[in-house]
Amino acid sequence: MLRHALRFLTVLSVFVFCGTLYATINDTSDSAVGGVLINAEGMLSQVMTEELTQLRTEVQENLDPIASDLDKPVKYRRVSLKKINEEVAYCTERGLEIPDAVKYLGGLTEIRYLLIFPEEQDVVLVGRAEGWQAGPKGVLVGKESGKPILLLEDLAAAMHAASGDVRRVFSVSIDPTQEGLLRMSQYASTVNAQQSPKAIAEGMEKALGAQTVTFQGVDPSSHFAYVLAAADFRMKQISMGVTKSPVRTLPSFVSMMRSPSENGALPRWWLAPNYDSISCDAERLTWSFSGGKVVTMTETDLYDGNAIVRQGGKENSVFKKWADKMTENYEELSVKEPIFGQLKNCMDCALAAAVLAENGAMDSMASTFAPMLASEELNEKRECIPSQVPSASVVARKGGAFMFVTGGVAINPWEMVQNSKEANLGKAREKLTIPAKSWFEN
Repeated sequence: MLRHALRFLTVLSVFVFCGTLYATINDTSDSAVGGVLINAEGMLSQVMTEELTQLRTEVQENLDPIASDLDKPVKYRRVSLKKINEEVAYCTERGLEIPDAVKYLGGLTEIRYLLIFPEEQDVVLVGRAEGWQAGPKGVLVGKESGKPILLLEDLAAAMHAASGDVRRVFSVSIDPTQEGLLRMSQYASTVNAQQSPKAIAEGMEKALGAQTVTFQGVDPSSHFAYVLAAADFRMKQISMGVTKSPVRTLPSFVSMMRSPSENGALPRWWLAPNYDSISCDAERLTWSFSGGKVVTMTETDLYDGNAIVRQGGKENSVFKKWADKMTENYEELSVKEPIFGQLKNCMDCALAAAVLAENGAMDSMASTFAPMLASEELNEKRECIPSQVPSASVVARKGGAFMFVTGGVAINPWEMVQNSKEANLGKAREKLTIPAKSWFEN
């Protein structure tokens, strides 16, 4: 049967970008994430290291100068979304580009507090912040921490996704087609002992064909969606040993295995948000997001020779061991592979958007948010949408066996909001007021 010749199939989620690699600063925000190219057909390929180095240089050279009060690292920086939107409206009306400082939310690297001010028609985001620079793969990161900077366009995408009556999970996955699985099964029946492992692997890859990228709950042309896909792609590459982990204490899953699974068991990993606590005051106007992190969850799937079958929550100790390693090393990985930090930022944005939607603030403050939600610059519809992954770029071998894994990224901000706890946040609301002189204050 096929499972004796093929142990694992790597179903990878990837970030992609289209167009010329070195064009303008507006293009580089698309092309930097994940370091993967997409062609006109939506097929993915990886960017070479030297190209990414050049991209990083060009991103840095095109950055606006940073004001001194934005350049210094602070524990709490307050950002007014009403005043941010006034800046966006001013630029839109005059045909000007939105300043970097506005697009990068004043250098926030997290959302620690969210405060709603109904009478003032304003929302204030509060968190650690610092000056920014181009980091690995052209990702904008904090000068001191190396953590990726939050992007206004990701917040806009999250707010668009959270609007409406349907509460959807934000997710991405990449799956083999049923036709591809059947072709693999047919090919496996022809494999014989005279064939080399390399020839068998190439035959398996060809039979499987391209895999399909599927987004749910988010606009697949948005930067937000690209980040979800890129983070999953990098996780799967590291797990399969296709790319060496930049963190010494995070080995590949392949290296942790003694031998391939003999029963068709497949690890299914997915990245999900986890906060130590999410609390709000009695009026649900002051919110605290504490201890935000990204965890790697795991279940076991089964490949029966024809299809991938969900096993209803069954867990394998070896699969869980690697998932726990990924979770334990995530913070360090977020600095060395900034796409993982960008994913955490998108999760903060998703949580913030869900809070605003559940509180009715997106409706009651529709005019406040209108400029950022209508801005073409912040809501760019990218022409190249990730749609296919070539199997040859996402597989691994162990002892002559073909290896693959399923999984993705899943963000359910609605559940987090519903499970929030009431707390006394009066002191926080008293201190974290609306910025008086500008759209931000330290």
